[in-house]
Amino acid sequence: MKNLNDMIYESDILCLEQLRMDRHCFWVLCFLLRDVGGLSDTRNVIVAEMVAMFLHILAYDEKSRSMRTDYQRSIETISRHFNTVLRAVLKLWRVLLKTPQAISDNCKEERWKCFKVKIN
Repeated sequence: MKNLNDMIYESDILCLEQLRMDRHCFWVLCFLLRDVGGLSDTRNVIVAEMVAMFLHILAYDEKSRSMRTDYQRSIETISRHFNTVLRAVLKLWRVLLKTPQAISDNCKEERWKCFKVKIN
């Protein structure tokens, strides 16, 4: 577990390499998953470890079988926590997805002029 502690508490470089996000983004995601997604620590696994396992599986397309040595957890535990985090991530859709704002027809900004379509 020293590697996990180094990754999420000490080294941005290691966190970027392993989880594809820096430590600040990682902790913001953990906070959102805890507060909005309803994720909570279990008796043996904290939220940060669950999220790290989840991100590691997504980043490297890892199988639970190969992850068990990295995190020293059983295949069943890794699979269960992956699915728990996935359900919590899906609950974040209201926070993460924003409804686009329509651009008015009389908008004068230059950056939107190229999107104007005229149909005859």
